[in-house]
Amino acid sequence: MNLKEKTIILTGARRIGQVVAEELAKKGANLAITYRNSKEESEATCQACIAVGVKAEPFMADLSKEEDIKRVLTEIKQSFGSIDGLVHMAANYPKTPWSEVTGETLDQEYDIITKSAFEMGRLASQEMKNGRIIFISDWAANRAPYKDYAPYLVAKGAVETITRVLAVELAPDITVNAIAPGPILKPPDLSDEEDKEALSRTPLGRWGGAEEIAKAVLFFMESDFTTGVILPVDGGRSIA
Repeated sequence: MNLKEKTIILTGARRIGQVVAEELAKKGANLAITYRNSKEESEATCQACIAVGVKAEPFMADLSKEEDIKRVLTEIKQSFGSIDGLVHMAANYPKTPWSEVTGETLDQEYDIITKSAFEMGRLASQEMKNGRIIFISDWAANRAPYKDYAPYLVAKGAVETITRVLAVELAPDITVNAIAPGPILKPPDLSDEEDKEALSRTPLGRWGGAEEIAKAVLFFMESDFTTGVILPVDGGRSIA
């Protein structure tokens, strides 16, 4: 798909999302950026995209609620005239020790990560012709889960199933793929010891940077013959 003048919805424009938005804008795509709490960051990202010469607009929505998804999709369609692609990045990353896991903590992650991905994909696809949908998983979800993130990883693992299911259901007009990031950006609270341990288990031995996720997004957006793929972007972490 040629991205020039296409309308892409990007859910979440902080950190990695900001870089993804700017790279899509450089390809000529117009950006509808949704946010829940990060209004200032989303507005700043839109301004950076506008500076490239495309249209970009922020939209507030709680994507764990179906009524909010329907509302924001209507607003985007009214503002942009069409919807051609979705990059669903909105998520949280809560540390939850096993002793604190409850049905409620699982429900929270399911709503924020899993349900929002399924409903955004399902409802946005109804507005697309020859569209593109990209989800974000996690390299550890179905490979080597780490401790203290059980609800998050269970929810992210389901995103990979959603990717394959929608790839089948929406073919041949819409492709659906997912990216499974590994060590991309170093968490600000990561200790030196934890940093060394993470990189020691990563064959390429470094943090990838947000640009690597943006490259994967552009590949899936521009490819006309790739669907149902879960692409690890993890420096080899998943095979170490």
